[in-house]
Amino acid sequence: HTYTNLHPHALQIPLPNMALPSFLLDKKTAPYVIWTLVAVVCALFFWLTRGSDEKSEEQGSAASNRNGSAKTGSSSAPRSKNRSKVTVALDGTLLSAPTQELQEAAIAPLLTLCETSELFTIALAQTDADEDRVRSVLESCGVYSKGLRHHRVMFSSTPEGRASMVRQLQPALHIESDVNVATALSGKIPSLRLVGTEDWPDFATAFDLCATPSGAGDAKS
Repeated sequence: HTYTNLHPHALQIPLPNMALPSFLLDKKTAPYVIWTLVAVVCALFFWLTRGSDEKSEEQGSAASNRNGSAKTGSSSAPRSKNRSKVTVALDGTLLSAPTQELQEAAIAPLLTLCETSELFTIALAQTDADEDRVRSVLESCGVYSKGLRHHRVMFSSTPEGRASMVRQLQPALHIESDVNVATALSGKIPSLRLVGTEDWPDFATAFDLCATPSGAGDAKS
């Protein structure tokens, strides 16, 4: 069949009513509805992006741990926290007294102390230039890369001042070269070794925490 001359409205199909509920168009409630929809969209976006970021972080952390383990190997093991506190008078041990020239034979023992103890060094210095020179000597020896911390490089203007600093630090062991300082510290700290004596003829014999003296023994409180 052919249909001709149909009325323009004859084939119109009724559409469902797509109008929004009237309350959504209310001027009073419309802003609340709009902001609620915005909040829902933002929350959904945040939830989706956070999940993606967490996965990326987990993957990155796992990769970093694998790379770190591969690079460090056995060196990744944490250092022991139960280190003995040791103080060393640099004058007369690493540095010759009174010229403060570097003693090559003392470098290796000092580096060992840096690695195995909680080391504090004390040197005589009258000026900032004196302190800078001592720090420069220590850096040239490589002590900082072996574990000595910069704030544990200490100075005093007199031997008596050094004795006072050692008493305050209360180390398990102090290695000294000045007999007057050793006398002042006798009985004040657990262990004291005076370099240049029969028991401890040089720094190389005095630095070992497990060493026994050549003579009667080291001074103990």
